[in-house]
Amino acid sequence: TSWLCAMATSFNQLLLFRALQGFSGGLLLPLSQSLLLRIYPVEKHGLALGIWGVTSAVAPVLGPLLGGVITDRLGWPWIFLINIPVGLFSVYVSWALLRRFESERVREPVDFVGLALLMVGVICFQLVLDRGHELDWLASTGIRIMLVTSVLFFFLFLAWERGAAHPVVDLTLFAHRNFLVGTLLLSALYTTLVLATVIYPVWMQTSMGYSATWSGLVMSPMGIAPILLMPLLGQRLRTWDPRPLVMLGSIFWGVALYLQAQTSTESTDTYMAATRFAMGIAMPFAWMPLMVVSLVGLPPEMNASATGIFNFMRMLASSLGPAVGVTLWDQRAIYHRSRLAETLSAESPQYQEAMDVLSQRLPEPASALAALDGAVTVQARTLALDDIFYVCLALTVLVALAAWLLPARHSEEGEAR
Repeated sequence: TSWLCAMATSFNQLLLFRALQGFSGGLLLPLSQSLLLRIYPVEKHGLALGIWGVTSAVAPVLGPLLGGVITDRLGWPWIFLINIPVGLFSVYVSWALLRRFESERVREPVDFVGLALLMVGVICFQLVLDRGHELDWLASTGIRIMLVTSVLFFFLFLAWERGAAHPVVDLTLFAHRNFLVGTLLLSALYTTLVLATVIYPVWMQTSMGYSATWSGLVMSPMGIAPILLMPLLGQRLRTWDPRPLVMLGSIFWGVALYLQAQTSTESTDTYMAATRFAMGIAMPFAWMPLMVVSLVGLPPEMNASATGIFNFMRMLASSLGPAVGVTLWDQRAIYHRSRLAETLSAESPQYQEAMDVLSQRLPEPASALAALDGAVTVQARTLALDDIFYVCLALTVLVALAAWLLPARHSEEGEAR
């Protein structure tokens, strides 16, 4: 699927091949977690998830950095082609190391009706998120049809699964308060992470003139602290009350988002890198307790379903956040541009002063006016960027407050105490 993405010659082809790539990734993520929970002893589950969690923290950071270098030097298809040797190496290592952990093979019936209902609902909703911004959301008949279809098939799926003998999704998982609350809160935090990670480098490249490589370097400090802190916290969380830790981590996360909301066109790359480093420090204190509470302590027969739903919710958040956020960014940019234009009317002193300065550098009035228009656009998009971070901050405050809905402890069977 990575090779197909690299060979795509149109947006629709790339969309289809990316969907297939997501399908393969959807097999890998939950299996990796369920394998860890099965292979490691119970007392090391937190440590195993802590090491696994490093990947979810570092990958969004290394992605823009490596992607920027590869795109600048080799071209965008190579960000997909690089997956091929990595994938082949992973196949060999997995085959060599996991053979001794082979479990008993059991053939169970597949609920094809439930699977079909879920696939149609998820695909339609993903198309809404992918194409909504381009087609002006509910102003488009196609978007409205896909949204109604996704909601309808989702409810049909829930109704069917309640009576299915072998359900695709074990809905009884949502009776476990630790799993339900932990998954929802982590998905909310993941939404803010992905949104901040997507729009920040886009703003740097489109408004500040950064190259893809340099914007990736500015984003990279976020991955430093999680490498050290996540395994450490994961090992100790089995005996700690997760609620104050999640609230403290959410507060740290909110402070980092607030610092990013102070970004302006005068901000240096050092300041922006420091805000990303602050996010990296905050991440383990909120994320690791939520991950451990959600997955550790459930009955072993539920591990596979739990990791599947957990990662599905996380991936759904990674699609929902940028889709809604980019639309909101554009709308707020239009709002701020209109406000700035009001202060720069032809009669205003600010307009005259700006044109005087630009006229000294640009001999033609049309060029000076175009330069002023470009400066207004950059300021508007920067102010809109800050608004997005404030929205993320508000969502983080809700997570901090909702942390007290988590259980104080969890038993080995996964029931809250």
